Amino acid sequence: MAQHKTQADRELLLEFFLTFSRFEYALKVSNYFIRPRTGGNDPSRPPEAKPDWESFAVSLRGTFRTDTNAELGRASEYILDSPPWKQVITHDSIAWETPVRPDYESDIEFLLRMVRCVRNNLFHGGKYDIEVHEDTKRTELLLKSSLTILNQCLVLAPRVKQFFDEAVI
Repeated sequence: MAQHKTQADRELLLEFFLTFSRFEYALKVSNYFIRPRTGGNDPSRPPEAKPDWESFAVSLRGTFRTDTNAELGRASEYILDSPPWKQVITHDSIAWETPVRPDYESDIEFLLRMVRCVRNNLFHGGKYDIEVHEDTKRTELLLKSSLTILNQCLVLAPRVKQFFDEAVI
């Protein structure tokens, strides 16, 4: 098998992917999954099981605090101040934009949306353009910050943590 080039720490990338994957599993089995809309699905096929990150984030609104500890404070501040770019299509080509945070979105809702953006950029190939993403330090800071935020969410959601801890691959 060919060795793939990475500039970011491979162990950190693997830790992020495995953590994110286990987290999505834990959300779904904890009943944080998107409920099918009536009338919008093909009745001959069951709807896809997708984690409901938005409902989970809303459930943490009253308990998630960015000042819980210094590490969480730094991680949250980094993502709130320097969110990951989002890949978009403009004028029939791929471009990057900074996500906009609506006034009604709480810190945890925005932070978890940005954690998913980090995941999407990696998983869907957005981070492979070295001309755009030459700053390995930033990529690693986004990964570490995302892991810190996900770990705090597990502290605040014992049922999700239980399933997260039981997950095996």
